[in-house]
Amino acid sequence: MSTYAIGDVHGCAQSLKELLAKLPSDGNIVFIGDVVNRGPQSLETLRIIQGLGERAVSILGNHELHMLAVYAGKRELHRKDTIKEIFDAPDGKELMDWIRTWPMALDVEDVLCVHAACHWKWNKKKTLKLAHEVENYLRSDNWQENMGELFGKTQWSKELEGFKRLRAIINVLTRTRFLTANGEMDYDAKLSPAETSSELIPWFKYPDRKTAEDKVTFGHWSTLGLIEWPNIYPLDTGCLWGGALTARNLENPEEIFQVKAPLYVAPF
Repeated sequence: MSTYAIGDVHGCAQSLKELLAKLPSDGNIVFIGDVVNRGPQSLETLRIIQGLGERAVSILGNHELHMLAVYAGKRELHRKDTIKEIFDAPDGKELMDWIRTWPMALDVEDVLCVHAACHWKWNKKKTLKLAHEVENYLRSDNWQENMGELFGKTQWSKELEGFKRLRAIINVLTRTRFLTANGEMDYDAKLSPAETSSELIPWFKYPDRKTAEDKVTFGHWSTLGLIEWPNIYPLDTGCLWGGALTARNLENPEEIFQVKAPLYVAPF
């Protein structure tokens, strides 16, 4: 039974249905995060994932973390958010309690699955261990109390403690695209490497990255495309922006399935 990783759905439920119809009906599914928000059917997308039962698991993306913080009363709804229907659902609380149990990173079929990136100083074991620190907090009974502390532009350092440490781990796993020459995260650049200053380095090209020998699949970067780089398997192909929704067979990451998506939201 193969496992297929699917890129950022962003509430594009119809595209997800079409993509799932292309995959083996008994295959397992890993959603790479950002399954909700911005697109037209965030609640319906969650219903589809629920319907897959134990066959499916989703990683937490930055949009799920934002949604949890809004639900907890620690962040405001953005004008472009499409998550209120989830809060208003009869089982809204149960959905939030389910989503906060999702992992921050996974090792599936010997492929490291993260939403955005892993730090260049972290090997696979370290990435999963640090991801677990965030998971432990989100699964705690008092998770709502300090959700607002998980947001901010904190850079990773092994000396960090408490919520600064959790915030930095989240930033690495769910927000990273480019690094500066000294290895720090850049929080502004969102375009492709070809359209970005050469002073910024795509995270997977940073010298001496500890996961360079590991297969890594990720989403979050819709302008990157399906680039070719050793052991790197991007999945976000801009479904929300009229691109495509993409799946990869994790046993054979070169095997790709796609459906062309309508333009749900104009880019930028």
